[in-house]
Amino acid sequence: MTSSIGCSSFRFAVRAANMPAALLLLLGVASASGACGSPPDDQPDPLQGPTLVSGSALARYGLLVIPRRGGVAQFRSIENPSTVRWTGRLSLGDVTAAHSLGSAVVLQRGRRLRLYATSPVEAETPLPDAPADARWIASPAGGAFVSGNRILAITPTRTAEVTADGAVHWAAPAAGDRVVALVEGAEGPELAVWEAGEARPATTRGVATRGPVTLAGWGRTIVTASENGRGLTEWSIPDLEPAEGAEIDGVPRALALSPSQHRVFAASADRPRFVVIDRYDWHELGSSRLETPLEALRPGMTGDRLVAFDGSNVWSARAGETGLDAVPGEWRPDLPIALPGGAVLVSTGSGLGLLRKNGQIAPVEGPADAWWLPFRWGRRLPVASAAVVPEDTLEDAEEALEALADSSPPGRIGLLTVGRPDRGGSRRPNAESPAPGDDESGESAPRPETADEPAAAPMPELPGGFYAVVLSSRQLAALGQMRQLLDRSGYSTHVLRRLDEADDTWFRLLVGPYPTRPDAEGVTRELRRERGIDAWIHEEENPLPARPAP
Repeated sequence: MTSSIGCSSFRFAVRAANMPAALLLLLGVASASGACGSPPDDQPDPLQGPTLVSGSALARYGLLVIPRRGGVAQFRSIENPSTVRWTGRLSLGDVTAAHSLGSAVVLQRGRRLRLYATSPVEAETPLPDAPADARWIASPAGGAFVSGNRILAITPTRTAEVTADGAVHWAAPAAGDRVVALVEGAEGPELAVWEAGEARPATTRGVATRGPVTLAGWGRTIVTASENGRGLTEWSIPDLEPAEGAEIDGVPRALALSPSQHRVFAASADRPRFVVIDRYDWHELGSSRLETPLEALRPGMTGDRLVAFDGSNVWSARAGETGLDAVPGEWRPDLPIALPGGAVLVSTGSGLGLLRKNGQIAPVEGPADAWWLPFRWGRRLPVASAAVVPEDTLEDAEEALEALADSSPPGRIGLLTVGRPDRGGSRRPNAESPAPGDDESGESAPRPETADEPAAAPMPELPGGFYAVVLSSRQLAALGQMRQLLDRSGYSTHVLRRLDEADDTWFRLLVGPYPTRPDAEGVTRELRRERGIDAWIHEEENPLPARPAP
């Protein structure tokens, strides 16, 4: 059973302006389609720290503080947790547990669940009850409550309830509204994939492990222990075909993924060891021996540090390095949490503190008994506008917005083109801009198009479906290099010719087609996060060609 719990998002066109140093954008990491092999030739080094914030201001990432015994939520600075940026008005009541989904939070009161979100308005939405005695399993795409053979998978926009044939060791929501799980089958452990709305798994695969497991590839792959039990294997979703892997010279006990999805962090049990692995070519970046095996790994919000727990003590490590530093305080479901710049928010006997890189702890003003959750802010910020006379060009309007960016507080500055007055000629009412849009969550948005926009002379071989638009130019030759790079990485590329209001020709480089908008949106997120391409969605209404008979 699958249900939608999302609200419609407001979308508008955004052009990049001159941002302050704090508003750093993600420049690119490798494409998920290349996750099962070597990175492409143009693959830059993985990023971490504030530069990992994708397509949005660092100010939009912070900590959501949820009181345990009633009250209102607070959104606090990721750089200074004592600073309150926003206080809610909705009384939340008692909360026995709270789980972050990135841009929303699951509030738990016993078995009763509600989805708390701040955009487009602050609200709680009822969710199905959690299974009795369920445990929460967090994942990059959301999370799942698991009890016995029952799964309740939750993302910010959907829920899915699944009943497996055996006890569930691990489960997560995956790309394409799927649910994936590690289940105890009749002949041993097996991976299973459920398609959206289906009661029976579409694919199962016997494996030699009962955990640990982690979702990877932006919800399109699974990483488990390997067949011999002393390494890692990555499996594709939904086919569950083994791809790449690596030996770690030990039995995996804990797994985690960096926010950029570049690195796999693994801890082994029989020979206590902490290993950092590059997920794109599966070579070991480094390792260190431990006195006690680690039980849990928790990457930080911006990927430059993670924290770990060995059952008694808390440790911290810089991303890409294997040396562990002791962290004071207790291990909680929400704390400690690594913050930008190498700081760690900790809970000690004297309250909350910010552990700096120099080992000093600065006190943090705030409720120590509340839930402190990583959160991506989605609420609209104040809007400024600049009037542009019809004769001005799009570039002139962008210069005006750049001036606003230099004088406005951190926020979202965008350009919404609404057309020009009809002068009785043959000009069309909607201007085409070669740059993509961006919605409030940092995800790509379609260009604003009106119902009377003309059909734009597509290339005749272009099939119908949803496409990711990766580049737009007045010159067809300007698309050549990008198209070659994408073709070599396994993408299916096309060129679409369109006319703007001045009857000028624009050429769009498209990736696709994909049968549904969510599939295409998943690709736009991959391209932005893993290649620095700020793609947006184009829908071609021509019917998809029939597949030839086998």
